[in-house]
Amino acid sequence: MKQLLLCLSLFLSVNLFGQIKVDDVGDGWKQTVEQALDLIKQYDTTRYNLLLEVCTHISYSTALFSTTESENTILISQKDIQSKNINNIAAVLVHESLHLYFQRNGYKMTEHQEEFRCYIYEMQFLLLLPNVEPWLIEHAQKQIEFYSKP
Repeated sequence: MKQLLLCLSLFLSVNLFGQIKVDDVGDGWKQTVEQALDLIKQYDTTRYNLLLEVCTHISYSTALFSTTESENTILISQKDIQSKNINNIAAVLVHESLHLYFQRNGYKMTEHQEEFRCYIYEMQFLLLLPNVEPWLIEHAQKQIEFYSKP
């Protein structure tokens, strides 16, 4: 019985992010993303489940901002991932997952409308985190204010 439980626990830990392929390019980036995924799962299962539903691949980009690619990929900017700030990476994943959701489901809205909704969604997540950095809240607030204007 103990062997069965050990095998089951090893299987579950290996496949924890089995639905999402996280690229491993070195420098601990994959581990940072996995920590961010754990954080989302721990503090907001609703947003975690949406992320699992819409995202099958997480990679990286040299672009100035994190973004999405195709219907199921989140690209984390080099700047964001190099910060190694788990709360920020988690916020990026939450934010970009809503973009994927809108894209996948054919929502039609202006860029401002979509960004406004994504930053509201991100802010709701950030407010659930203990000891979240004030600059993350301030950034989301500024973006919500900016994108609330037509």
